[in-house]
Amino acid sequence: MSAVTPKNLKDIKYLSELMYETMHIPAFYLNKNFKVVTSFPANVTSNLLYPSYDKLLQQLDFFTAPLNVPVLCTTSLLENYIFFKVGDNDKLHGFWVLGPSIYSSIGNETVFGLINDSQLRFSMDTLANYYASLSVINQRTLLHISVIAANLLYDERLTVNEVIQKNNHLSKNATLEENPDLHISKNRQENFFHNSYKWEQMVMKCVKEGDKENLKNYLNNPDFDGHLGILSKKSHLRSQKNLVITSITLATRYAIEGGLHHELAYTMSDHYIQGVEDFKEVLGMEYYLNEVLYAFTDRVDEIKQQKYTPPINKCQSYIFKHLYEEIKLGQMAKLVNMHQNYLSALFKKEVGMSMTEYILNQKVEESKRLLTQTDYQISEIYTLLNFHDQSHFTKVFKKYTGTTPKKFKYNKGSNTNLFI
Repeated sequence: MSAVTPKNLKDIKYLSELMYETMHIPAFYLNKNFKVVTSFPANVTSNLLYPSYDKLLQQLDFFTAPLNVPVLCTTSLLENYIFFKVGDNDKLHGFWVLGPSIYSSIGNETVFGLINDSQLRFSMDTLANYYASLSVINQRTLLHISVIAANLLYDERLTVNEVIQKNNHLSKNATLEENPDLHISKNRQENFFHNSYKWEQMVMKCVKEGDKENLKNYLNNPDFDGHLGILSKKSHLRSQKNLVITSITLATRYAIEGGLHHELAYTMSDHYIQGVEDFKEVLGMEYYLNEVLYAFTDRVDEIKQQKYTPPINKCQSYIFKHLYEEIKLGQMAKLVNMHQNYLSALFKKEVGMSMTEYILNQKVEESKRLLTQTDYQISEIYTLLNFHDQSHFTKVFKKYTGTTPKKFKYNKGSNTNLFI
């Protein structure tokens, strides 16, 4: 197909409908005056910050892009678009736009953060409903859609890597204000040096090995003369927060290498980093970081004490991810390609309890977190965790804790932390 001109807008209309119906992504064509000529669906959801398309294109710095190249753009509100500046002989005819979409579902915490960051004047419900109306398309799929769109529009056979390279050329280059070598010169003059890499490695090795005693020795008696570095020129508090966040990120990776389930490790990391942002002053941040490192180390140590075979590890990982669903032995047997009876016997031999008991125990542990860390009612919790009714939930809960959910909530709720 040749480059699009006003003479073949029927082709654009056909392609837009095709992309919308098959890829579930809105598609529309704007003329060079930014008027919508054709659109599928008829009413495309527009950006809340930039309701006019010319303002949106300006915000994305799209006007510097060459003709007939698929350009992937992400707005400050996390919406993704594929843009084509359509023309021939260096003459612009219009813009073919695919989007908006989002890479993944956007939760209330992210919505709240976006409203704060951008000082938006509309409510959380407005933004949450807006995101709920958008198609969820992951990044790689979106790249493939751009390849297909380029082929349909120009009969050009691009690869995903070629699209990435073309977009990299369009991105703005970051300006490096000063050569790092000059900073080294300044540090030498001022006798300011970072902590040794060896010390950092020893600390993180303790996390990876679940070795809390040695970790305490390294943290309480640091054998170094260096500094932790400066990660913000304008704010000492921000610098210290960044340093703590960096340390938490490192500890997360080492804990995963030590055997901690990646989903639990990343969730802990998110939780602790959010806690960093609550600090209004530097006082207490060092203690907080040490407690976080101890928490990761304790978790790894628990894993080290549980040396199971790969099939049992795989079953436990599945249970971890699907705890809010009904989990059956038959599912597990298919997952690890074993007979149900053999898997059941192996699980009990290694774990010390039947798979059913293990699942119920994990559900009780999860319900304890929900009881003490959320506003969920008991009826909501047993429904979420797939217990038959409140009587069944209470019976199981009391079996594993020695008390009822109601008593546990009021006796433990004020003193229980989610991870530490």
